[in-house]
Amino acid sequence: KEAHWAAAAVALVVSAAFFALCHHDLILVGGEPFVPRVFLFRTLAGVVLGLVFYLRGFAAAVYTHALYNLLLFLR
Repeated sequence: KEAHWAAAAVALVVSAAFFALCHHDLILVGGEPFVPRVFLFRTLAGVVLGLVFYLRGFAAAVYTHALYNLLLFLR
């Protein structure tokens, strides 16, 4: 069971890092320039969204991301 949790943690961090990279111009054409501080923030956000997905499902993760984007848009 410990190996299962370790593998899940690695998968979560790797997918969160990929999520973060997808917001930068390294992968997304027209994305934002790569800034390490922003990349770290987005990686942490990816971890949170990954946990939301695991605990509550895909729709909850999508709604959480959309709500965050809406809050950024309105500020």
